[in-house]
Amino acid sequence: MRDSPRKEILNEITLAIGKIDLPHPVRVGIDGLSASGKTVLADELGNLLHEDGRQVIRAGLDGFHNPPETRHRQGPMSVDGYVEDSFDYLAVREKVLQPLGPGGNGWYCPEIFDHQKGETVKPVTRETAVDSILLFEGVMLFRKELVDFFDFRILIICSEKVILERAKVRDLAHFGNIETLLEKYGKRFLPGQKRYFSESQPEQVADLLFFNDDPEKPSLSLPNEKKG
Repeated sequence: MRDSPRKEILNEITLAIGKIDLPHPVRVGIDGLSASGKTVLADELGNLLHEDGRQVIRAGLDGFHNPPETRHRQGPMSVDGYVEDSFDYLAVREKVLQPLGPGGNGWYCPEIFDHQKGETVKPVTRETAVDSILLFEGVMLFRKELVDFFDFRILIICSEKVILERAKVRDLAHFGNIETLLEKYGKRFLPGQKRYFSESQPEQVADLLFFNDDPEKPSLSLPNEKKG
């Protein structure tokens, strides 16, 4: 039986990642707007890579949130505050990306903050094999503080209309009501991520563009194909 269109795309990405030969773990970054499908894609790729016998590390920016007093110091609806203060990028580099990169010792810490509970957690370091694969996902990921620390970059492309429809399902319980959710997305999250796209141009540094408006039938593009 032929694989579904999504499974065929996932197999193609898994094959591309599996071919990367480095003397340290392969650090894969997955970027995209909120609710674009980053976590789902990372989970799917992780399962396929594991089936191929690879050790997979899963981590993401949610585990490196700054505490609320830092995130909201410019105001709870501030676009600048969202872009500049949401995450601890230095910790991401020092605790994950550098230890797993060239010259690293292979000991990494997958998180320092529990975003669900809104509190810091005691860092726990783990050792990984040199041929393992890191799947690290998050919004605004390919910015200057982090972009050069990934060996393979996937950018998920999704329309704002689809993003908002998914957010209404995924994030309603978190925000409590649809009005607060739409206000947060409309005034902080999406404007902040638009600023990030304008400043960092992640589509120019991505190795793969993953178009995910229709999760059952996604498509792939290479940045140079997009430019041409």
